[in-house]
Amino acid sequence: MVEKSNMQKAAVIVLSLFISVTVWAQEDPIADSLAQRVFEAAGGPGVWSRVPYLAFSFGVEENRQIGRVVRHLWNRNTNQYRLETPGPTGEPYVVLFDADTRQGKAYWGGVELGNKESATRVADAFQRFVNDTFWLLMPFRLFDAGVERAFLPDSSNEAVDVLRIRFTLPDRAPTDEVYLYIARETGRIVQWKYRTPADGPDSPLRGFEWRDYTRYVTPVGEVVLSTRKRALGRPFEVVMGGVRMPQEIPDDWFTTGVPKLTPGAVRE
Repeated sequence: MVEKSNMQKAAVIVLSLFISVTVWAQEDPIADSLAQRVFEAAGGPGVWSRVPYLAFSFGVEENRQIGRVVRHLWNRNTNQYRLETPGPTGEPYVVLFDADTRQGKAYWGGVELGNKESATRVADAFQRFVNDTFWLLMPFRLFDAGVERAFLPDSSNEAVDVLRIRFTLPDRAPTDEVYLYIARETGRIVQWKYRTPADGPDSPLRGFEWRDYTRYVTPVGEVVLSTRKRALGRPFEVVMGGVRMPQEIPDDWFTTGVPKLTPGAVRE
């Protein structure tokens, strides 16, 4: 959805799964309890709601080769967003937009692009925002508006509980459903599974291990996130680096079309 290459298409998850026994959250509190445990294991609402900014990079690694890296900066108080993507000759495209209204501008070489190209790049940047934050921030998305939670007892075992998450509102996630495998010992997501739009209903499920859990200490508390998702049975990984949650960002970073998000540019 957000990428045209095969590598990036595999990272955008729109899925349809079948599980034989489903206990929906509105009928059973187990699903809500599991979701809350995942949320708390990642830092909890008391911390996450007070994180003002988030910066990170998103890339896909296949056969140990990293593809194009996209850099993100999000003002979580205003929903202003900055996205920098690789462009010709190494100069990145810069897209500045409002994640609520989806309105914004795109630049290359510090110069604003024409209306048509700018609108296209803003629309693409919004889809990147939806997709890439989804891969990084799933533990914080479990109680979003329009999310339905279901506990799957027949798929759970002594080591993991399985939670089905369904997104019912459009454009809030790059997927309709995702199945989370939650470690009973830690409350962390250790795996998720899905099918892509190109997969048939009887095709094998795609799965990713959640690896490299990293603890980020902020003035408002600790946040713990998985920064690497490794495909099951394929030499393919989704990698998120440069994760930062600073308390302040220069105001012009959400207004200037000059590239800012070089590695290490955003500090705690």
